[in-house]
Amino acid sequence: MSLLPALGWYWLVVPLVVAVLGLLLVLGGFGHLLRGHPGRGGGRLLIGVPALAFGLALSLVALNMQSFARLTYEGHVADVHVKALDPAKSLYAVTVVRLDGVKSTQVCNLQGDEWEMGARVQKWKPWANALGLDATYTLDQLSNKYFTAERGNGHMITSCDLKGPPPLVNQYVPKSWLFWLFDKSYTEDRRFGSAAYMPLADGADYRVVMTQSGLNAIALNDAARTANNARP
Repeated sequence: MSLLPALGWYWLVVPLVVAVLGLLLVLGGFGHLLRGHPGRGGGRLLIGVPALAFGLALSLVALNMQSFARLTYEGHVADVHVKALDPAKSLYAVTVVRLDGVKSTQVCNLQGDEWEMGARVQKWKPWANALGLDATYTLDQLSNKYFTAERGNGHMITSCDLKGPPPLVNQYVPKSWLFWLFDKSYTEDRRFGSAAYMPLADGADYRVVMTQSGLNAIALNDAARTANNARP
Protein backbone atom coordinates (compact mmCIF):
# COMPACT_ATOMS: atom_id res chain seq x y z
CA MET A 1 0.00 0.00 0.00
CA SER A 2 1.43 3.36 -0.93
CA LEU A 3 1.69 5.81 1.92
CA LEU A 4 1.59 8.83 -0.37
CA PRO A 5 -2.21 9.25 -0.73
CA ALA A 6 -2.67 8.96 3.04
CA LEU A 7 0.07 11.42 3.90
CA GLY A 8 -1.15 14.00 1.44
CA TRP A 9 0.42 15.11 -1.79
CA TYR A 10 2.52 17.75 -0.01
CA TRP A 11 4.84 15.17 1.58
CA LEU A 12 6.33 14.39 -1.82
CA VAL A 13 5.44 17.36 -4.02
CA VAL A 14 6.72 20.10 -1.70
CA PRO A 15 10.23 18.58 -1.31
CA LEU A 16 10.39 18.03 -5.07
CA VAL A 17 9.41 21.66 -5.71
CA VAL A 18 12.13 22.80 -3.28
CA ALA A 19 14.65 20.54 -5.06
CA VAL A 20 13.68 21.89 -8.51
CA LEU A 21 13.94 25.50 -7.33
CA GLY A 22 17.32 24.68 -5.80
CA LEU A 23 18.48 23.13 -9.07
CA LEU A 24 17.36 26.19 -11.04
CA LEU A 25 19.26 28.45 -8.63
CA VAL A 26 22.38 26.28 -8.93
CA LEU A 27 22.23 26.31 -12.72
CA GLY A 28 21.61 30.05 -12.71
CA GLY A 29 24.52 30.56 -10.31
CA PHE A 30 26.94 28.69 -12.57
CA GLY A 31 25.62 30.66 -15.52
CA HIS A 32 26.38 33.98 -13.80
CA LEU A 33 29.86 32.74 -12.82
CA LEU A 34 30.61 31.82 -16.43
CA ARG A 35 29.45 35.27 -17.56
CA GLY A 36 31.76 36.94 -15.07
CA HIS A 37 29.25 37.88 -12.37
CA PRO A 38 30.67 36.22 -9.23
CA GLY A 39 28.44 38.17 -6.82
CA ARG A 40 25.17 37.07 -8.41
CA GLY A 41 26.47 33.57 -9.07
CA GLY A 42 27.75 33.06 -5.54
CA GLY A 43 24.49 34.24 -4.00
CA ARG A 44 22.42 31.84 -6.07
CA LEU A 45 24.75 28.93 -5.27
CA LEU A 46 24.66 29.79 -1.58
CA ILE A 47 20.87 29.38 -1.56
CA GLY A 48 20.45 26.80 -4.31
CA VAL A 49 22.85 24.08 -3.10
CA PRO A 50 21.25 23.66 0.38
CA ALA A 51 17.74 23.85 -1.11
CA LEU A 52 18.61 21.17 -3.68
CA ALA A 53 20.16 18.88 -1.06
CA PHE A 54 17.31 19.39 1.44
CA GLY A 55 14.60 18.81 -1.17
CA LEU A 56 16.22 15.65 -2.52
CA ALA A 57 16.75 14.29 1.00
CA LEU A 58 13.09 14.75 1.99
CA SER A 59 11.97 13.30 -1.34
CA LEU A 60 13.98 10.13 -0.66
CA VAL A 61 12.39 9.85 2.77
CA ALA A 62 8.88 10.22 1.27
CA LEU A 63 9.59 7.61 -1.42
CA ASN A 64 10.92 5.16 1.16
CA MET A 65 7.67 5.47 3.14
CA GLN A 66 5.71 4.01 0.24
CA SER A 67 6.50 0.51 1.58
CA PHE A 68 4.62 1.31 4.80
CA ALA A 69 0.90 1.50 5.46
CA ARG A 70 -0.25 4.53 7.38
CA LEU A 71 -2.12 4.34 10.68
CA THR A 72 -4.67 6.73 12.07
CA TYR A 73 -5.82 5.35 15.43
CA GLU A 74 -6.58 1.75 14.45
CA GLY A 75 -6.33 0.19 11.02
CA HIS A 76 -7.47 -3.19 9.72
CA VAL A 77 -4.44 -5.19 8.63
CA ALA A 78 -5.69 -8.67 7.72
CA ASP A 79 -8.36 -11.32 8.19
CA VAL A 80 -7.08 -14.73 9.29
CA HIS A 81 -9.01 -17.97 8.69
CA VAL A 82 -7.88 -21.31 10.14
CA LYS A 83 -8.66 -24.75 8.66
CA ALA A 84 -7.51 -28.03 10.23
CA LEU A 85 -5.44 -30.28 7.96
CA ASP A 86 -4.34 -32.89 10.50
CA PRO A 87 -5.44 -32.08 14.08
CA ALA A 88 -3.57 -35.10 15.47
CA LYS A 89 -0.31 -33.55 14.24
CA SER A 90 -1.45 -29.97 15.03
CA LEU A 91 -1.24 -29.08 11.33
CA TYR A 92 -3.42 -26.23 10.02
CA ALA A 93 -3.87 -24.18 6.85
CA VAL A 94 -3.98 -20.48 7.73
CA THR A 95 -5.38 -18.09 5.11
CA VAL A 96 -4.34 -14.43 5.41
CA VAL A 97 -6.40 -11.85 3.49
CA ARG A 98 -4.75 -8.42 3.54
CA LEU A 99 -7.07 -5.49 4.29
CA ASP A 100 -4.56 -2.63 4.25
CA GLY A 101 -4.50 -1.94 0.55
CA VAL A 102 -2.17 -4.71 -0.61
CA LYS A 103 -5.16 -6.80 -1.80
CA SER A 104 -3.50 -10.20 -1.51
CA THR A 105 -4.51 -13.62 -0.17
CA GLN A 106 -1.93 -16.07 1.11
CA VAL A 107 -2.25 -19.60 2.53
CA CYS A 108 0.35 -20.78 5.03
CA ASN A 109 0.57 -24.28 6.56
CA LEU A 110 1.50 -24.05 10.23
CA GLN A 111 2.15 -26.77 12.78
CA GLY A 112 1.58 -25.77 16.37
CA ASP A 113 -0.96 -24.44 18.88
CA GLU A 114 -1.12 -20.80 17.76
CA TRP A 115 -0.41 -18.55 14.82
CA GLU A 116 1.66 -15.39 15.29
CA MET A 117 1.81 -12.38 12.96
CA GLY A 118 4.71 -9.94 13.26
CA ALA A 119 5.36 -6.46 11.89
CA ARG A 120 7.96 -3.71 11.93
CA VAL A 121 6.58 -0.41 13.19
CA GLN A 122 7.85 3.16 12.84
CA LYS A 123 6.74 5.75 15.36
CA TRP A 124 7.33 9.42 14.61
CA LYS A 125 8.16 12.53 16.60
CA PRO A 126 5.22 14.55 18.00
CA TRP A 127 5.89 17.45 15.64
CA ALA A 128 5.71 15.08 12.67
CA ASN A 129 2.43 13.64 14.01
CA ALA A 130 1.05 17.17 14.15
CA LEU A 131 1.79 17.52 10.43
CA GLY A 132 -0.15 14.32 9.69
CA LEU A 133 2.61 11.70 9.86
CA ASP A 134 1.11 8.94 12.01
CA ALA A 135 2.76 5.64 12.91
CA THR A 136 3.54 3.36 9.95
CA TYR A 137 4.16 -0.38 9.67
CA THR A 138 5.10 -3.18 7.32
CA LEU A 139 4.20 -6.83 7.93
CA ASP A 140 7.03 -9.29 8.47
CA GLN A 141 5.93 -12.93 8.73
CA LEU A 142 3.32 -15.42 9.93
CA SER A 143 4.72 -18.23 12.08
CA ASN A 144 3.75 -20.97 14.51
CA LYS A 145 3.72 -20.82 18.29
CA TYR A 146 3.06 -23.28 21.12
CA PHE A 147 1.13 -22.79 24.35
CA THR A 148 4.24 -23.43 26.44
CA ALA A 149 8.00 -23.33 25.88
CA GLU A 150 8.26 -26.94 27.03
CA ARG A 151 5.74 -28.05 24.42
CA GLY A 152 7.50 -26.08 21.70
CA ASN A 153 11.05 -27.29 22.42
CA GLY A 154 12.25 -29.69 19.74
CA HIS A 155 9.51 -28.80 17.26
CA MET A 156 10.26 -27.12 13.94
CA ILE A 157 9.40 -23.54 13.11
CA THR A 158 6.85 -23.19 10.31
CA SER A 159 6.34 -19.75 8.81
CA CYS A 160 5.46 -17.70 5.73
CA ASP A 161 6.87 -14.39 4.50
CA LEU A 162 4.34 -11.52 4.50
CA LYS A 163 6.70 -8.82 3.27
CA GLY A 164 5.76 -6.98 0.11
CA PRO A 165 8.24 -5.79 -2.51
CA PRO A 166 10.72 -3.16 -1.27
CA PRO A 167 10.21 0.45 -2.38
CA LEU A 168 11.80 1.29 -5.71
CA VAL A 169 14.09 3.85 -4.10
CA ASN A 170 15.86 1.04 -2.17
CA GLN A 171 17.29 -0.22 -5.47
CA TYR A 172 19.22 2.99 -5.98
CA VAL A 173 19.84 4.42 -2.52
CA PRO A 174 21.68 2.46 0.22
CA LYS A 175 19.64 1.80 3.35
CA SER A 176 22.37 3.39 5.44
CA TRP A 177 21.72 6.70 3.65
CA LEU A 178 17.99 6.52 4.41
CA PHE A 179 18.64 5.73 8.09
CA TRP A 180 21.02 8.70 8.22
CA LEU A 181 18.36 10.95 6.68
CA PHE A 182 15.74 9.77 9.18
CA ASP A 183 18.16 10.42 12.03
CA LYS A 184 19.22 13.88 10.88
CA SER A 185 15.70 15.02 10.01
CA TYR A 186 14.56 14.26 13.58
CA THR A 187 11.25 12.85 12.32
CA GLU A 188 11.53 9.28 13.61
CA ASP A 189 10.92 8.53 17.27
CA ARG A 190 11.75 4.81 17.24
CA ARG A 191 11.42 1.53 15.35
CA PHE A 192 10.25 -1.65 17.03
CA GLY A 193 8.87 -5.10 16.34
CA SER A 194 5.30 -6.00 17.25
CA ALA A 195 3.37 -9.28 17.12
CA ALA A 196 -0.10 -10.69 17.83
CA TYR A 197 -0.98 -14.35 18.27
CA MET A 198 -4.16 -16.42 18.60
CA PRO A 199 -5.02 -20.15 18.86
CA LEU A 200 -5.12 -22.44 15.85
CA ALA A 201 -8.59 -23.98 15.76
CA ASP A 202 -10.61 -25.42 12.88
CA GLY A 203 -13.01 -22.83 11.46
CA ALA A 204 -11.69 -19.96 13.58
CA ASP A 205 -11.78 -16.46 12.08
CA TYR A 206 -9.71 -13.55 13.37
CA ARG A 207 -8.99 -9.97 12.41
CA VAL A 208 -5.61 -8.36 12.92
CA VAL A 209 -5.53 -4.61 13.56
CA MET A 210 -2.67 -2.17 14.00
CA THR A 211 -2.90 0.47 16.71
CA GLN A 212 -0.48 3.26 17.56
CA SER A 213 1.15 0.86 20.06
CA GLY A 214 1.39 -2.20 17.79
CA LEU A 215 -0.47 -5.23 16.46
CA ASN A 216 -3.61 -6.64 18.06
CA ALA A 217 -5.92 -9.55 17.15
CA ILE A 218 -9.68 -9.97 17.53
CA ALA A 219 -11.70 -13.21 17.57
CA LEU A 220 -14.54 -12.87 15.02
CA ASN A 221 -16.61 -16.04 15.43
CA ASP A 222 -17.59 -18.62 18.04
CA ALA A 223 -14.84 -21.06 17.04
CA ALA A 224 -12.21 -18.37 17.56
CA ARG A 225 -13.70 -17.11 20.82
CA THR A 226 -14.04 -20.64 22.25
CA ALA A 227 -10.43 -21.47 21.37
CA ASN A 228 -9.18 -18.19 22.80
CA ASN A 229 -11.10 -18.64 26.06
CA ALA A 230 -9.80 -22.21 26.42
CA ARG A 231 -6.18 -21.23 25.85
CA PRO A 232 -4.04 -22.24 28.86
